[in-house]
Amino acid sequence: MNTHFKSKLKSRSGLLAMALALVLANGCGSNESNLPVATPADSSAKSADEIVPPTNPSGFTGALGHVSKLSDTLLELATSDKPLFIKLTGSLRIYAPSPSSLSNIKGSAYIGVISKKQSGQPDQALKVLILPEDLRGLNEGSFMLPADKDAESAGRMTNGSAADAGDGGGSRMSNGSVSGADGTSLTLQFQGHSRTVNVPAGTPVVEYKLTDKKPNPGDKIFVLVKKGDHDMLAGYKIVCF
Repeated sequence: MNTHFKSKLKSRSGLLAMALALVLANGCGSNESNLPVATPADSSAKSADEIVPPTNPSGFTGALGHVSKLSDTLLELATSDKPLFIKLTGSLRIYAPSPSSLSNIKGSAYIGVISKKQSGQPDQALKVLILPEDLRGLNEGSFMLPADKDAESAGRMTNGSAADAGDGGGSRMSNGSVSGADGTSLTLQFQGHSRTVNVPAGTPVVEYKLTDKKPNPGDKIFVLVKKGDHDMLAGYKIVCF
C-alpha cells in the first residue's frame, strides 16, 4: 500500500468512526458524508470534555458502508468515498443488536453509552450498548459528533472502559468497560480519562451478539480491517445495524 493511499485510508478512518457513532445514535438513515474530523486532544489535560481520538485494537481501523457484494471470502463495501474490497480471513464473526437491559451488564463489561449533555450535571444516557468481549477496545476514545437536524449542538462519542456504576445540548457516546450497573449511573474509562453518565429509568439498552445471519446487499455495516497480503484490506469482524 503506497503512502498516499495509507494517508487517505487513515483520514477516511476518522470519518468512519464518527459516522459509526451517528448510525448507533440515529439508526441506519444517518448520512456519513461531509463529517468533520475529530480534533486531537491535549495530552496534558484530563477534562471530561476533552477530545480523545478513537483507536482500535491490534492495529485495526474501521470501515463503514453499505454491502455491495458478500461471499465467503470477499466483501465489497460501498463507502462515501469509493468502493472498498475486503478479504474475509479466518472465521467470519458477525454481530447484531438485540433488546437487553442494564441487569445484563456484568463487571468489567465493555459497553457504549449514547448520551446528552446536561448543564452542571453528568451527561444523561439516551441509549446503552452492551458490546461482546470480542469487540473490547472498539473505537476507544472520545470525540465530537456533528449535530443532526434535531440537535441543538454537536455531541460526543466516547469509547473506553467503564469503571463503576452508582447514583448518580448534544449527543455523546461513551464506550467502555463497566464494573456494576444499578440503573442510575455508569462511569466509563478510556485512554486515562473517565466520564460519568446518568441512566434514567426506561433508557433503551441493546446487546450486540454473534449471529449466523449474513448482511444483505444494501445493509449498512462496520468492519474492522487492516492491511493484509499484497496490500489488500483484510478483516473478519462485522458489526450490523
